[in-house]
Amino acid sequence: MPPKRIEKKLAKLTREFFAHHPDVRLIAVTGSAGKASTKTAIATVLAKQYTVQLRNEEPLTKSDVFLQIMGVKVPEKGLFKWRKVIKAVKKRVNVEQPEVQVIVQEFNPKELGYNNWFRQYIIPDITVVTSVTNGRMQVDYPVEQVAEEMIALANYSRLAIINRDDVEGRFAGFLTNPNITTYGTTLVAEYYFDQHDFSLADGYQGNIMSPENIDGVEATIHLLGEHNMRPAIAAAAVGYKLGVTEHNIVAGVASLHSLPGRMNVLEGADKTWLIDDSYSSTPATALSALQTLYSLNVPQRIAVFGNMNGLKGVFEEAHRELGSHCTVDMLDWVVTVGEKANTYLAPAARQKGCQVKECIDAIEAGAFVREKLTEDGVALFKGSSGGVWLEEAVKINLLSAQDELQLVRQEPKWLERKQAFFTENRTRMIQ
Repeated sequence: MPPKRIEKKLAKLTREFFAHHPDVRLIAVTGSAGKASTKTAIATVLAKQYTVQLRNEEPLTKSDVFLQIMGVKVPEKGLFKWRKVIKAVKKRVNVEQPEVQVIVQEFNPKELGYNNWFRQYIIPDITVVTSVTNGRMQVDYPVEQVAEEMIALANYSRLAIINRDDVEGRFAGFLTNPNITTYGTTLVAEYYFDQHDFSLADGYQGNIMSPENIDGVEATIHLLGEHNMRPAIAAAAVGYKLGVTEHNIVAGVASLHSLPGRMNVLEGADKTWLIDDSYSSTPATALSALQTLYSLNVPQRIAVFGNMNGLKGVFEEAHRELGSHCTVDMLDWVVTVGEKANTYLAPAARQKGCQVKECIDAIEAGAFVREKLTEDGVALFKGSSGGVWLEEAVKINLLSAQDELQLVRQEPKWLERKQAFFTENRTRMIQ
């Protein structure tokens, strides 16, 4: 983490950049969940017409936000690294013609007051609020305070675009910005998707509906699940607001694909299908993934659930609640991985009549699914990272080893960490 004086210097230089280059648009993305998918979708659509800057990494500090906006990376080491960073930022500030026309930036609050702190330095042209859900902040703060934190950034933006489905209407009282619009997958939003058809292979076909075109424009979205369609609609809304042609909006939306580990549809062995949602898990996203699985017209459904980490005092209730949504008429098997899932989710699913298999780790779960999943069947893999690693269960069931490149946490450092965990965990179980 850089010193406070460096943070303040970066903040002032970023303010200077936008003062010198008022034509550069700043699109801010904030919310409890869905930020990564939404910022990627927005950047993809806008890139059809503009030069766009997007950093995929999650900003961990306020300085990270300024550095990502300015397009400058910090050297890993070096005695004068911050001096070099400031020099590089100043160069961007003073350039006659910036390399980018639009900057898409994630704002990732972890404490109250975070989003409002930036008010003195930057004014986003558009802020997209993706959700107010039981993500990391709600573990420490009431949901009303989380909502106020997320909406704070929208209030000092030139335009606010709010997810109508994942931000409850009761939080509208926190909005003071009169220039707002909404997006979602339901008719109550100004921007929404009117679905006509769907298949696992081809995605959703339908119309993007908007105030700019009340008849809608035909589009294809190659994503799975309503919560994954919403980033595409957010991207279309931002595109309309920035004057992107409808042709480019449709082309941009059609080119969207799920990020690794986020409801990514993969071909499984023996003509099966896998839904890889192994990146992370919260009660809201797990339930949404399960409902998506239920919506599929397929001969067999298996749900693999790992621990939902980071819930602190509410983990027992959250896992039981998810288990209570597992129903015998919709699921052939419920597979659980991890102590919390095995202890609380599994019994709740059994109580609903489901066949349940409790596994000691993702490797056992993957082998079990490989044995049970039959032709045209679908297996959903939903879990957190630490101590779960369901991407390794997905790996066992892939049709092609090439698709391992689409899995999360496959870098050498992650593979070593996971191997050490599996070895230690199995040794402990044997003892």
